[in-house]
Amino acid sequence: ETTNYARLCRLLVDVGSQALRDTFDGIHPSAGLHLVLASGTPAHRKLKLLKKNRILNPTQWVNLYPAIPSSVSSASFDITLLMVLLRNICNLTPPAAGWDKLPSAADTSTEANIARVKYYRNTVYGHATQASVADVTFNNQWVNIKSALVALGGANYAAAIDKLRNESMDPDIEEYYKKKLKKWKKYEDSVKEQLEKIEGK
Repeated sequence: ETTNYARLCRLLVDVGSQALRDTFDGIHPSAGLHLVLASGTPAHRKLKLLKKNRILNPTQWVNLYPAIPSSVSSASFDITLLMVLLRNICNLTPPAAGWDKLPSAADTSTEANIARVKYYRNTVYGHATQASVADVTFNNQWVNIKSALVALGGANYAAAIDKLRNESMDPDIEEYYKKKLKKWKKYEDSVKEQLEKIEGK
């Protein structure tokens, strides 16, 4: 059951990052990303505001604005940065229930699937105190997360996700993914708080 929990963490962190990265690249391909982020653009103004409000940390800022601007690539963005960018500079419309709730099953939009990844992350994180997930719960959550990631990343994700389900995991790897999920949750909670303050203003 502890491996079940670690496996869900890994699915969200590894495959989740890649699915969000593919989604972001589909909107802002890396080849022209430096132009989207260039000084004076709407994206740059928004990102400067996010930096000022400490939603973007110095490391993320360096990833967005490397010494050679044309070298910027989503390959260096972590899952937390990808979530912030998708929400703020991709002209996406929040799902009807907002970014933080589970969208209705009828909503199959990209935005809804991004919200689902975040919702399922919170659901999995709910097991963090025990760091274990019973088989029945694991099976249900795996199916739900898989369908959201395949919807975002494409059918080729299905085989990779199925492989991950049966791959052996040693305790060090399990611990690594548990910590990664915890860090993502903690960061996103503080981001949500800061964004609500900005939106309130």
